[in-house]
Amino acid sequence: MTVKGRRAEYRELTRNAVLDAAAALFTEQGFTATTIDDVAGAARVSKGAVYYHFTDKAHLFETVFRDRQQHLAETVAAAALRHDRPWPRLTAALETYLDGTVTDAAHRALLQQAPAALGAERCRELDEHLGLPAIQALMDDLAAAGELSVEPTPMLTRLLFSALCEAAMTAGAAPDPADARRAAAEALHAIMNGLRRKQPAPQHG
Repeated sequence: MTVKGRRAEYRELTRNAVLDAAAALFTEQGFTATTIDDVAGAARVSKGAVYYHFTDKAHLFETVFRDRQQHLAETVAAAALRHDRPWPRLTAALETYLDGTVTDAAHRALLQQAPAALGAERCRELDEHLGLPAIQALMDDLAAAGELSVEPTPMLTRLLFSALCEAAMTAGAAPDPADARRAAAEALHAIMNGLRRKQPAPQHG
């Protein structure tokens, strides 16, 4: 390996160490209470090394949060693809998203801190970038299979995605997140079932 290659590898290792340390600190003590000095100490790097990779604490938090959201999006997609039919795919996606945002304590903590750390508008941009296209694809599959009673317009998809995000935030902030997660799932399924095309009753005689 060349000197340049070793330096690039070291920079990547340093960056990953900083991200791991920041994720743990943000989860355990919160965005406000965590300092760049804390992160540098936990990662065993210099403060300058942290600033080499990240502009400030908000940039560091956004990277941690975006990486977690990206990993969740990939997990949701994998869960949906285990099913052959579009409706079970949608159900699996909703359930997996709720599991990742509500029952995962670390992810739940980051999700709750994100609006204060990044601002509501930036959080919305990140959520829509990672999640909205996937929901639209699932809705389009349902429409193509003739399982929707309405057209899956971008507005409808955006409203459904907003409901999903709100359900996750509300359940995650509840005193009993696990119980709230079940209630959120029931509410989301009720909304989706209201959009499902009714199957004709079987003919007898």
